[in-house]
Amino acid sequence: MLSFKVLSCFLLFSLGSLSIKGDNNCDTKTEIVCYYGSWAIYRPDIGLFSTENIDPNLCTRIVYTFIGLDINLKLTSIDSYSDIDLGGFKNVTSLKEKNPCLKVVVAIGGWNEGSLKYSVMASTATSREEFANNALKFLAYYGFDGLDLDWEYPGSRGGISDDKGNFALLLGAVREKFEPWGFQLSIAVSIDESIAAAAYDVSAINGLVDYVHLMAYDYTTGTSDVTGLIAPLSAIKTSVNFWLDQGLSASKLVLGIPTYARYFVLEDENNHDLGAPVEEKKYGGTYTGEDGFLAYYERKMLMASYPNCKTVTEDSNVYSYCEDEWMTYDTEETVAVKTQYALDLKLGGVMVWSLDTDDFSGYYGTKYPLLTAIYHTINGS
Repeated sequence: MLSFKVLSCFLLFSLGSLSIKGDNNCDTKTEIVCYYGSWAIYRPDIGLFSTENIDPNLCTRIVYTFIGLDINLKLTSIDSYSDIDLGGFKNVTSLKEKNPCLKVVVAIGGWNEGSLKYSVMASTATSREEFANNALKFLAYYGFDGLDLDWEYPGSRGGISDDKGNFALLLGAVREKFEPWGFQLSIAVSIDESIAAAAYDVSAINGLVDYVHLMAYDYTTGTSDVTGLIAPLSAIKTSVNFWLDQGLSASKLVLGIPTYARYFVLEDENNHDLGAPVEEKKYGGTYTGEDGFLAYYERKMLMASYPNCKTVTEDSNVYSYCEDEWMTYDTEETVAVKTQYALDLKLGGVMVWSLDTDDFSGYYGTKYPLLTAIYHTINGS
């Protein structure tokens, strides 16, 4: 095992040899950010998704999710078997060999990590500095181009009121460490304005991050007791305006688009409009296995099993009902509308959650139909 001194020297040498800023051959473009859920490697049959399924030419940035904090509040793999033994980290960063302009970043946090650990870590100057140093070494060692800080959320879910100021201080500490080496820093943020107001000092954040990823989906969550749209354009506009009005530069805001559907069982199949009551019980997709959740291909599969599903387009979003089964989702047409909206506002780009829930194998036609629609809208083809 390498000694700490030898390992530190190795990391400093690695940092010194990086050429992250040397992107002279890569034109500045609207970002297409592709989140990848590394746990998709455990899905059965056609749902199994690994780094081999990623098309690196459809994305400008890939975000590998998730790593977390260990008991000492240091960055760590949550699933070392997938990340290290099976080569998840190595395989995803090696995609840059196929697309030299591609950036691959790693996300820390996520819903399951909660907020408490991050609140404690951000609470003192010493622990913030230690986190920043650990993050720098982690990226250098595993070959990532940046960090996506997905703390869900400062000030809530176990956090404290001081998190708002501490979060900005944490970003400042990380930015200071990253700046000399050109590492990227982004954050993923909530669409809930009450959460956002308590969590983020937007004017301070604006100067500290490269991008803010707005999770503009789940306006109707899987726990809702009535039907509703997953990502209606009118609600998205309200969320975008909140961030811009708070002082975030439009060029830093990246608009999130879902590649999955929210799914419900109607109490009465004859009452199927928006706001219709749904049963408490939820079912999930055969391959993703999450209640109230269907990947694009699972939704297509379910609808294909019915002879008379009805589909309604509402507010640049879609819902369908097949007897008592009800789904809300995006299509190629609606994601194109949202992407064009981002272009019209000169936002930093769009992002998808997630690669592994699009029709990545082309089971129902074109591979990555939603991501491809985004790509063509941005690139004018």
